[in-house]
Amino acid sequence: MAKTPSTKDDELASPLYIQSAFFPWQASVWNKLFTQHFSQMQEAQNFPHALLLAGIAGIGKKQLAFYLAKALLCESPELKSGQIEPCLSCRSCLLFHSANHPDLYHITTPEDKKVIPVDDIRALIQWSVLSSQFGGKKIIIIEPAEAMNLNAANSLLKTLEEPVADTIIILLSNKKQALLATIRSRCQTIDLMLPERQVATHWLEQCLIPENENAQLLLSLSSGAPLLALDLSRGEQLEFRRSIFEHLFSIINELSDPVKIAEALFKQAKGKQTKAKRTKTAKKQLYLTPYDVIYWMDSMVSDVARFAHNCAHDTISNIDYYDDLKLLSNRLYLKRILQLSDLINKAYYEIQGSVNINLLFENLLIDWKNCKK
Repeated sequence: MAKTPSTKDDELASPLYIQSAFFPWQASVWNKLFTQHFSQMQEAQNFPHALLLAGIAGIGKKQLAFYLAKALLCESPELKSGQIEPCLSCRSCLLFHSANHPDLYHITTPEDKKVIPVDDIRALIQWSVLSSQFGGKKIIIIEPAEAMNLNAANSLLKTLEEPVADTIIILLSNKKQALLATIRSRCQTIDLMLPERQVATHWLEQCLIPENENAQLLLSLSSGAPLLALDLSRGEQLEFRRSIFEHLFSIINELSDPVKIAEALFKQAKGKQTKAKRTKTAKKQLYLTPYDVIYWMDSMVSDVARFAHNCAHDTISNIDYYDDLKLLSNRLYLKRILQLSDLINKAYYEIQGSVNINLLFENLLIDWKNCKK
């Protein structure tokens, strides 16, 4: 069966295995990766033994990797709309669909860890030297590749230097520069770009439920990444943003005390519960994390700084607050806004340690208030 070192929720894992197409903005990449490797429907023999799919989060790297794996393992690839793709009906495709293909190995960070440990890579290497169950290729998907600790990366490097026959390793990375240079040099790198805004908007509008969701706003808040935009429409983040923005405006307008707001946000973050533990009453509440508070504060402060620098309209993320933020930028000291931005960037790292979250929120919100002229 398809192997993975951690148990995945079916709602998260199954779409990767059952998808029947790549995303519209990936057609040219698919042609380069797969279609061009086939001639008259014959299996490609020169596919790179190691592939690095790199790009920002939310553009479909993982989905592309799994669909590519399905195609490489497919017994009867077919021509569809000018592209060669998996048939979706052979024995291999059906096993892949059920997440039980014996020649696929998916490895990611264990649920209780932030890194991929060396033992997981060693287990992968032991599997890679086994014979293919179907007598064809074996596919390994590692994501995110930059999560490998140093020992794990060095262990994988040995396999990349001495490739196993008929075994293809696909690495996915949001930050390819964080990978060892020696690993990058032994992979064929495909840099996946953001889709054109028109293409992304059209796709997102087809996915949104309800249809009155603002696709342009969602893409703006997601830096143009369509899958992040879709996730944003389905979760609580828009409500988090609204709440945090209201607090920030209230502090600047001297309607709220930053210390009391910090305490309220701290209690809200401290009281975060898992979905399984929420009662019907609790579902009405917002359960945000310290990261949520810092992220959306960063979003507002960054937009204010852009206005102060007279940046172009399309650089503003919170386009629904465009006029409010533009007016606000004239009421704040730019120098203090930039200093606060540095502190926010530092806070991203501090919340990963043992920092006093309540005190951190207090300091950030007091500094925010002090930006006012």
